[in-house]
Amino acid sequence: MSTDYKPIDCGFYDELEAAATQRRRVALQYFNDLRQLCMESGVIDTLFIRDKVEFMRLKSGEEIRLDHLIRLDDKPAPGYADYPDFSCGC
Repeated sequence: MSTDYKPIDCGFYDELEAAATQRRRVALQYFNDLRQLCMESGVIDTLFIRDKVEFMRLKSGEEIRLDHLIRLDDKPAPGYADYPDFSCGC
């Protein structure tokens, strides 16, 4: 996966910020640094920048690059609209 950061859409960032402010549990699909698909749920603790790259930190301590996010709850991240949803409808 490219290490060059691609800034995310401002509207999507606002949704992440709202979820963090509300401290609500969110379902996430994202790629880790090894380009493996990860699915997790958690509460966003903070959004921050490190070395000109935007991240989110979950309450669990997990850090996720914002440009690696595929889906937040039922909403696909911009650029991933055609990517399949692998979440379980259970």
